[in-house]
Amino acid sequence: MIRFCLGLVIVLLVAGTAPASADVVRITDLNTAAIRALDRSKTVVILSGGMLEEHGPYLPAFTDGILSDRLTSELSRALAAQKPDWTILLFPQIPFGASGYNEIGGHYTFPGTYAVRPSTLRAVFMDLASEIGDQGFRWIFVVHVHGSPLHIRAIDQAGDFFHDTYGGRMVNLWGLVPVLGGWGSAMQSMTDAEKQEDGVSLHAGMDEHSLMLHLQPALVAPGFRNASAVAGRTMADSFEVARAVDWPGYLGSPRIATAAWGEKIWKSFAAAAVDHAARILGGADPAQFQRYADLLDRNPLYQAWVRTAAERDDRLAATQRAWLERKR
Repeated sequence: MIRFCLGLVIVLLVAGTAPASADVVRITDLNTAAIRALDRSKTVVILSGGMLEEHGPYLPAFTDGILSDRLTSELSRALAAQKPDWTILLFPQIPFGASGYNEIGGHYTFPGTYAVRPSTLRAVFMDLASEIGDQGFRWIFVVHVHGSPLHIRAIDQAGDFFHDTYGGRMVNLWGLVPVLGGWGSAMQSMTDAEKQEDGVSLHAGMDEHSLMLHLQPALVAPGFRNASAVAGRTMADSFEVARAVDWPGYLGSPRIATAAWGEKIWKSFAAAAVDHAARILGGADPAQFQRYADLLDRNPLYQAWVRTAAERDDRLAATQRAWLERKR
């Protein structure tokens, strides 16, 4: 009995001296009264995205969604530890995105990609921004790990709308160059031979296969070990490779992927995301961080992709409007 009581005292003392952490709550678990009681000035909403997008024959179509969900979890825990008097409010994952990377080769229909139009994605996030803003919330982070230019721009625009309309901050973390830099910087220690084999890996190359081997290895098809390298020496070469009729859906060399590489890339990327989110909550202006979409807009190869994808977006919209008009 004495030993038990002593143990209980020690537990209570440790608990009493442990650092406090913020509440991480899911809005799906809250009722109206609980939502009204939240301190708007110290509540940060996290909108996690997903993307059903082909990642070749070895990775699942929801790879980007898996990465987004994992980053949301790590970001929430980190912000809770750093901001003990705040509430981290998680929304359900939004399981779609725009513009699969299969589009770079003109493959607008590809098994595994089920995207919405960029204008649709923008409307969804603007609508959510309006609902959240009208209820008095002023801090939002979007965690959506998908890199096509029209997709990123659509979310950035929704964030700008939120800022201009409500005076708050709605930041697309993946859209910030220094956050992406955490991913890229971890790959700088690849050997020259690895870099040459992976080439200009724009989609589902060594990096994403490594990340999935680290985070969800059971979802990686074992055949990746024998996969051929599919990439170019330059970005233009990689775009050209992706135009092949029999393109397998990836650019890079999956076979050199390892869980160790995935852990290294993930830790660097997640740390960059957490660092910039904390800085923004601490008062840093997101405008000081360069946007990835702005970089892509200046690249002629991406300009051509954006132009053709936007034209397709317009055609799809016109087809849907015409159908609705006929029904009316």
